[in-house]
Amino acid sequence: MVAAHAAHSSSSAEWIACLDKRPLERSSEDVDIIFTRLKEVKAFEKFHPNLLHQICLCGYYENLEKGITLFRQGDIGTNWYAVLAGSLDVKVSETSSHQDAVTICTLGIGTAFGESILDNTPRHATIVTRESSELLRIEQKDFKALWEKYRQYMAGLLAPPYGVMETGSNNDRIPDKENTPLIEPHVPLRPANTISKVPSEKILRAGKILRNAILSRAPHMIRDRKYHLKTYRQCCVGTELVDWMLQQTSCVHSRTQAVGMWQVLVEDNVLNHVDQEHHFQDKYLFYRFLDDEHEDAPLPTEEEKKECDEELQDTMLLLSQMGPDAHMRMILRKPLHPLSLDPSTSCCHFHSSQHHTVVLNQKWDSS
Repeated sequence: MVAAHAAHSSSSAEWIACLDKRPLERSSEDVDIIFTRLKEVKAFEKFHPNLLHQICLCGYYENLEKGITLFRQGDIGTNWYAVLAGSLDVKVSETSSHQDAVTICTLGIGTAFGESILDNTPRHATIVTRESSELLRIEQKDFKALWEKYRQYMAGLLAPPYGVMETGSNNDRIPDKENTPLIEPHVPLRPANTISKVPSEKILRAGKILRNAILSRAPHMIRDRKYHLKTYRQCCVGTELVDWMLQQTSCVHSRTQAVGMWQVLVEDNVLNHVDQEHHFQDKYLFYRFLDDEHEDAPLPTEEEKKECDEELQDTMLLLSQMGPDAHMRMILRKPLHPLSLDPSTSCCHFHSSQHHTVVLNQKWDSS
């Protein structure tokens, strides 16, 4: 047992030592050692050998302590990352200030992030190591080169607008023999980023409970509304829905959290934007419950009102558990607008190819 552990430690140190070399200094033997290790990593298990080989030539290994900020929301990034070990928190702020950032989900082993470096759009969120973590890092110029060479093959791995948005839980597309993907098309590298076509029973029920609760407690929220000479039938307003949810339960602590909870319903088409946008916003925008898509949708009966009162808190708890992942998928989908940058958060440059164990409170991505 001791001998086996020692052999594993030696093997681990060997491939890290190979990655610590500058790309031009890596021998074919170094690349083989790196390749052998990376093909066992969850993040790369579906990569074709040709693509993985290129990553072995340009990737760097990073060992980061707990509490390291890789980049902040609004930064222009310089690196793409894959998680080899450990985990990282994804934090989002409504004001672009890190002081009020809320953790919406956690990235674990096998996830990857940072493809906004393809077009220099601002980072969607702040990423902070939750614990000691190991990452594979690819610099912007190298990632762009991979994208240019393997664009049609990598699209299935990246979140929109770079990747292909799936339209269901499975992608049964069969590749042409002459255009075989370098990666299997139905296995996303990131968390699922789909918009469901058929609502699940529990989300349908959640939508019905929330609609009935609103009609029972604040019926004025669902009504015909006029905007720019056009009438939108039986709609709610995004900001009012967020306000209402914050008033109903103690398990909702912020507007950002409430947005994620409503996004769960939007993803399953149980709550729909009147112009079919796929993300919920805390703004003066109109949304309609699925039941109200039909003419003369019935009001809740007394029995349904009673059921609503009994089930509302459980429904809120369910949505609060599902909200963070839905919020993250929403962030990955929607186009970004430039965010204001705080000069006090400017970062360290990162150019050394040597193995790094960085110290607390450094920020590791933007120039």
